[in-house]
Amino acid sequence: MSAPRRQESGFTLVEVLLAMLIGALVMLGSYSVTSQVIGLSEDVRSNLAAEDALDILRLALDNDLGSLIWVESPKQGTSESMAFYGGRQETALSGQDEELLLSLASAASLDPGAPFPSQAFNRVTYLLRKPPGKDGEKTDTRQLVRRELPAATLAWRDAARPRARETVLVEAVSACAILFLDQTASQTTWDSQARRQARQTTLPVQVRLAGTAVFSGKTRHFEARSALPSRNLAVGKGR
Repeated sequence: MSAPRRQESGFTLVEVLLAMLIGALVMLGSYSVTSQVIGLSEDVRSNLAAEDALDILRLALDNDLGSLIWVESPKQGTSESMAFYGGRQETALSGQDEELLLSLASAASLDPGAPFPSQAFNRVTYLLRKPPGKDGEKTDTRQLVRRELPAATLAWRDAARPRARETVLVEAVSACAILFLDQTASQTTWDSQARRQARQTTLPVQVRLAGTAVFSGKTRHFEARSALPSRNLAVGKGR
């Protein structure tokens, strides 16, 4: 009588391959979930950076236009200092190192140490500028800068004026446009002095600034719009 043969234990090749396949699927699923979480985190970070920057831009524009100083005077020095002008024909960036978007006289200031508005006013300029160190070089982004010059440019002011104060509102702008809305239509440029001579309304009703910019590595659209206070709006023509 022969002894019974012992059955060897272990995994077959099919079982091993099946286990490897299951493990690979688990790893692939984990990688996919991790990638989605990382991507979502980057989107949230970019959205927060964009909202923070755009909140500052909108607050600055609202503050400047809401505190607009406008006086019509036959004196050339006063007329130039109070002028409201700006504009941009193209949305795409130009090759200039600096490009003006908007310039106005305002009682607003981003400097906490600035004098009370009744004692002085500022010449405020919004412009596109090449990043520091990129002057003369070809680059596909610009900084959106708010430049504030205390005491404006009146001839009877102190000749030893302080340097202009600058605030970078948006760090990397890739396209930008500005629109001026009056009671009937929108304009890409505006010049209060030229419009006064043409007996047209000298100030717009609203200013809109829009474009695209890079926030935390992601390109996003931005827009800021601000209405001028009604007390500053010219009524009818010839104002």
